[in-house]
Amino acid sequence: MVAIAARSYPGHDECRTAFEWLCAEVGRLPGGVHHTSGGNGWVWRLRDPGGGALAVSARAYERHSTCQSAYDRFRALLADLGAAEAIPWDEAP
Repeated sequence: MVAIAARSYPGHDECRTAFEWLCAEVGRLPGGVHHTSGGNGWVWRLRDPGGGALAVSARAYERHSTCQSAYDRFRALLADLGAAEAIPWDEAP
């Protein structure tokens, strides 16, 4: 698991539309690495333009550098998907 949606959606279509928007807009979205709420690790968050969380790391990381690397890879993955003609929804890995 790479990330977790920070919002819930009423159905599959709404979730899919939100993900496609996220892929297309990731270059304009703020976010970054933060301490966990307990202060004993690191998590990342991708935010909407208003500051609300859109996606969060699937786990906490012990090291800031590892968390930052995971965040950078997630953003790159979204950008690659957003640059594609279409997201390959039906292709299994």
